[in-house]
Amino acid sequence: MESFQALFLNYYIPAANRSIADSWTHISKSKYKSLLNLSKQDLKDNLYETIRLGYVGLFHKYESYLKDLVAATNFLFAELREENNLLTLEQYCKKEYKIDIYKSHYQFDITKRVSYIANCVKHKDSFPIKEPIHPDFKYADKNKKIEIEKEVFKIDIERMKIHCQSLQSQLFSMGFKQYLELEFETILESVKPELKESIETKEKILLAKENFELVLSDFRK
Repeated sequence: MESFQALFLNYYIPAANRSIADSWTHISKSKYKSLLNLSKQDLKDNLYETIRLGYVGLFHKYESYLKDLVAATNFLFAELREENNLLTLEQYCKKEYKIDIYKSHYQFDITKRVSYIANCVKHKDSFPIKEPIHPDFKYADKNKKIEIEKEVFKIDIERMKIHCQSLQSQLFSMGFKQYLELEFETILESVKPELKESIETKEKILLAKENFELVLSDFRK
């Protein structure tokens, strides 16, 4: 996502801004400018279109990241899963949270927002009319294409990066949580002998389960 961010913020968007400036200069100097019913704001649609396409690319990047992250997490827990007959993350998500992990973007504010914008661009010619309407666009002009400024786009990219980092911790927690949900006696088999009879051991396991539940609370929305 770092390369995507650099590409859009350092190349595509500046290029769109230069195009606007050059076009406005040419129009201003043209002897036909009185016949051209164009304002500088009209020319900015090139910039807005670049940013709209940026949201499409951003969401596709996220989808690829999620797919790779699920595969990597399943791989890391493969041995533990086979030894204890545990579920894959996809299976556990459906069983425990009743959601498809690959559509879990509806559970998080930033991915839900980026997904909505991307889908409006792809399927509604950039008009904010895809149902259900996202709260951020509830009062937007439905006859006007989505217009998002560079700084807002930049903030959304940063929020996506933070979310991706959090998601990594959440999916790892999901793997461990499933293990801690096994029968207590089964868990004790992997504990050092001197700790098996300790009440403190059981309390720590229960506390860990509670902590994992808190970390994964987004999936229960």
